[in-house]
Amino acid sequence: MFFTHSVDEEVLDEVPCPDFIPQVSQRVADRVTDCVITRLRKQCGKSLAGSWADPENVIVEKMNTCGLSNYLYMAQLKSHVPVQPEEPRKVLIRVYGEVLRSSVDSIVLDSINFAILSEKRIGPALYGVFPGGRIEEFIEKQNTNSSISNYAVFFHFLPRYHHVLLKSRTMTTSELRKSEAMKAVAQQLARIHNLNMPFCKQPRFIFKMMDKFLAQLSGRMDPPSRPPSNLSTPTLLVLEQEYLSDSRLDSVWNMNNFEAIQHTATELGLYEEYEWLKQNLIERQDDAFPVVFCHNDFQENNILVLNNPDVDGFYDVLPIDFEYSGYNFRGFDIGNHFNEWCYDYTCPDPPYFTYDFDSYPTLSQQKEFWNTYLTARLTERRTSIDTSKNAGDTLNGSSTTTPHPLEDTKEGFEKLWLEATFGALFSHLFWAAWSLIQSQISSIRFEFSKYASARMDAYYRMKNSLKSRPDYQ
Repeated sequence: MFFTHSVDEEVLDEVPCPDFIPQVSQRVADRVTDCVITRLRKQCGKSLAGSWADPENVIVEKMNTCGLSNYLYMAQLKSHVPVQPEEPRKVLIRVYGEVLRSSVDSIVLDSINFAILSEKRIGPALYGVFPGGRIEEFIEKQNTNSSISNYAVFFHFLPRYHHVLLKSRTMTTSELRKSEAMKAVAQQLARIHNLNMPFCKQPRFIFKMMDKFLAQLSGRMDPPSRPPSNLSTPTLLVLEQEYLSDSRLDSVWNMNNFEAIQHTATELGLYEEYEWLKQNLIERQDDAFPVVFCHNDFQENNILVLNNPDVDGFYDVLPIDFEYSGYNFRGFDIGNHFNEWCYDYTCPDPPYFTYDFDSYPTLSQQKEFWNTYLTARLTERRTSIDTSKNAGDTLNGSSTTTPHPLEDTKEGFEKLWLEATFGALFSHLFWAAWSLIQSQISSIRFEFSKYASARMDAYYRMKNSLKSRPDYQ
């Protein structure tokens, strides 16, 4: 079955992965949510203390988001509970899905990443970590009528300013192509790429994940499976009884048959294309494909808009969700972002996403993005004092990571275009493999198998376009 019975007292407060049981009915789904929320209230008390120490003071609600890797919850103190000095009234709680939980190294690196980025004021503040997730600053935006500085509100979230704050929002797919939004995104990406982080400077992180996904899909490793529940025995017995009662042979949770998923991976050509792409990336690494610290998932739902662009005439944005970040080819980050212009994850009907290959940035838009990005990298590098004593050195000890102005020549842009195109191809392969794994373990309402097919359709169209160019080598 899907259950691991345990009454270890040290385990009873751990937050279970919401993926641990197929949620075949609303009754089962509600029961799982209640179990998770009870644990989250206790974790808030442990990490935040003060007014949060009493679980009865805390309200936790599951958020309706487009996240495909995590489950997000909003926790806040009840209105009658006073806020103590330097204490937040509201926080965001991130509960990891199975893909991240399956790798202890990934979770540790994610926690370190988040803490460092928080200190550098590139991401939200970190309030606490717990097995299976963390507690973050709940980012809100300033009321346009307020005179409080953006800096104080956005990054410090001071309690005395609560009365003038409104919810921030994530960027939309349609906004990505707006010139002012593109400028803000390019500048933020440049800032991330200038970071000197205490991790392996070789582009191994995403490759290791990809290797694991393909090993699972090919049968060289055990197939993906749902995590243990870490719930008490009485709770498990109730859930098991409800699951069996609500399940029917013709209506059990719609999990794709793993053999069918393996066939899909083969049919899509994931294995052969990955080998082809790796060889091309390796051959071009030294002269054209620099390695930097990358976000690796810089899409619209991971970009918070903190102001009202229609009123202000510009975008004030903040990157979030760094769980896939690490050193990687720069082209992956930029090509991946370009790919996201084509996908909208807010569709309420199956397959719960839309895809338009023709929305990929035009050459003119790509050139505008690169110009803004490279200018921002140079500016940031000249003024930054937050890296190390060797801040003027390149990020990986090689001149390949040093940004340079975009040459006003066709040849200069062609190199950057090629870099982003190979990065976009790698992005399609990675998220296609990721999606097939997710189809086996996630309870999130999303047709992952169809998404994998959509990504590979875009991959082959892009690859064919690349190879048809007379200057392709």
